[in-house]
Amino acid sequence: MVWREPGPATRRDCIARRFGARAGDYEEHARLQALCAERLAEFIRATGGLPPGPAAEIGCGTGLLTRLLADGSRPWLATDIAPQMLARCRERLADRSGVTFALMDGQRPAFAREPAAIVSNLAAQWFEDPAAGLVRLARRTRVLAFAVPLAGSFAEWEAAFRALGRSSGLLPLPDPNALLAALAAVPGARLRHAVETHHFRYESGRAFAESFRRTGADQPRPGYRPGPIRAVLRRFAAGMDASVRVLYCRLEREDA
Repeated sequence: MVWREPGPATRRDCIARRFGARAGDYEEHARLQALCAERLAEFIRATGGLPPGPAAEIGCGTGLLTRLLADGSRPWLATDIAPQMLARCRERLADRSGVTFALMDGQRPAFAREPAAIVSNLAAQWFEDPAAGLVRLARRTRVLAFAVPLAGSFAEWEAAFRALGRSSGLLPLPDPNALLAALAAVPGARLRHAVETHHFRYESGRAFAESFRRTGADQPRPGYRPGPIRAVLRRFAAGMDASVRVLYCRLEREDA
């Protein structure tokens, strides 16, 4: 059988299926996602809040960020690529007014009405080109606020693979300098950002790997061919610390 690299649509569908399959118990395992939703909501409030008018959320998942920001004060459009995630979000926000839902690929959003603000928590790293995707979103709104994990995250896991002369299957993550430079080039852009490193403890390397599978975030990087990982798991048999670098960013277009 000839192995072929999946095209963008195929990869997008694979990502949607993996996340969708975990919608039922996603929040039991989404430690990083929950923490970043809280930190992003705090960052948005600390940098002036959201402007008046409708808001759209890219990659709402089960609604971790939605529940923190969609307070009924504005029309809120929650979107996701996975229908099961969207359905779960709808269930969890059944008592909130002003929230509507749409199945949407955040890289190519189709808004009936341009939102005054777009927010996104840990979704843009799945874009084919995170920088280009975020720039497209920034051009569609007055305020774009997002959190995204950065290159250098999960360094402990990556180092264990390098010691074996291999690389892991983890998704390549955006370089902060390149990402911020692309966003700064948006006409009228005013950027505010912060980089934080979050630390998590796992009972073993296997538990760390399982954390990706149990949230649906286990789609490997393009071109990855799995190999034995017993040596890596043995290295972390007694426990593992994992560090994640996250960019919290707000782009406000002064010309909007």
